[in-house]
Amino acid sequence: MPDLSIKLLLRLAAPIVTLVLLVGMVREQRTYLSEADFEHYHQRAAAAIDRVPPQIALWSGRDEPVVREAQRLLRPNRILQRRYMDIGSVDRPERTVSLLIVQCKRSGDMVGHYPRNCYRAIGNEMTAAIPRDWSVEGLSLPIMEYVFKRIENGQTYWTIVYNFMVVPGEGIVRDMEGVKAAAEDYQQRYYGAAQFQLVFHANLPQTERDEIFSLFLRELVPTIKTLNSGALR
Repeated sequence: MPDLSIKLLLRLAAPIVTLVLLVGMVREQRTYLSEADFEHYHQRAAAAIDRVPPQIALWSGRDEPVVREAQRLLRPNRILQRRYMDIGSVDRPERTVSLLIVQCKRSGDMVGHYPRNCYRAIGNEMTAAIPRDWSVEGLSLPIMEYVFKRIENGQTYWTIVYNFMVVPGEGIVRDMEGVKAAAEDYQQRYYGAAQFQLVFHANLPQTERDEIFSLFLRELVPTIKTLNSGALR
């Protein structure tokens, strides 16, 4: 009789183990979030970008059309491209900057689209890529400062870009490595990623550029915090 019980248990063992595994898989599947679960976050992210003021101190901004190719490649949830002029320094037209904020629903759409690639693709030579660290209103921001030059008809044109990314779950990152990590995560990628660029169109002294960047950052803190929140509800 004991032998019969053992044989019965052995016969039932495989089906029981299979059933337990199936139940576990079903429960795990139920914990997976779909792309739709992140929609509320993306709505808040878009609204936060829309609230970036067109006037920052004495800098007056005007929206610029977004390049169609960028729209097609990035498939942005929201994109802001705005040129600001320092109306307090009308005798210094070089005090003009462009602010670009782009937020994508999928982090993979952002991969590859950043200054190191994009500016060189349109004929600029990258002469420097300098990692720098900023702190503003309790936020620590690792950024990259890119320096590009282009020579046309013997004239040298400079473009200097202060750049960083916001990736919920990864935080604020200075380059594409953090974005790539999120893109490889099955669920994290649905939070997407955001990119901030402050672009100087003249080779202003670094102390002057840093002062302008700090001024804009203080205004952008609420936007950065919203994009970095990662809260679904």
